[in-house]
Amino acid sequence: MVYCKLILLYTINMKNKTHTLILSDFHLGTKVSCSKRAITLLKSFEFKKLILLGDIFEDLNFNRLRESDWKFLSLVSKLSKKSKVIWIEGNHDKGLAKIFASFTGSRVYKIYKWKYRHKKYLAIHGHQFDNFLTKNTFISFLANQVYNLIQLLDFKDRRISRFIKTRSKGWLRLSKKVANRALLFARLQNVDYIFCGHTHKAMKKKKGKIYYYNSGCWTDTPSTYITLDAKKIEIHKYF
Repeated sequence: MVYCKLILLYTINMKNKTHTLILSDFHLGTKVSCSKRAITLLKSFEFKKLILLGDIFEDLNFNRLRESDWKFLSLVSKLSKKSKVIWIEGNHDKGLAKIFASFTGSRVYKIYKWKYRHKKYLAIHGHQFDNFLTKNTFISFLANQVYNLIQLLDFKDRRISRFIKTRSKGWLRLSKKVANRALLFARLQNVDYIFCGHTHKAMKKKKGKIYYYNSGCWTDTPSTYITLDAKKIEIHKYF
């Protein structure tokens, strides 16, 4: 009986382990943000580095943050005391660097480069490779609001949102465009791997010897994240 209890206790306390955990696009402050689910994921992992790859917030209106959003930020603050937490500035949370850093103890970058196991890595949100966004800010804002509304009215499994994302030619073109430009940027920066968010579509692409990974988002079901360790880099789904 005691043995069974010990096994059960070990199973409950057992955590997944990785060197680097990468997540992006939480859009805290929106009703579609899966911050509660993200808390559960972060608590289930042990890692040395956490990279929040941009668009942590939806905008500067902190009054819209829900209880789970504040709990998520509080957890990030606690994690920063024992692990390195990196926040990459996105287009939605631009200008929040000092606030976020002071609140969570994270380090803020627009572009973050590092080395691990003799390989060179780079993390950047990815909106820098989106020409339409930079030239049509207002239209992009409206499109984002419409999609958020669709997600809010969608089924629990977000089947309609996922259908739009997987079938939309514009979305597919954006994902490919960001990937191709990111790969070119990675070559110019002389790195082996580049990580982006922004498109909300998780994907992996290789050109020559350079790899591109997109971490997807935490406003959809399933949400997605990336683990990086000595053995491999992998995109995961989280329901």
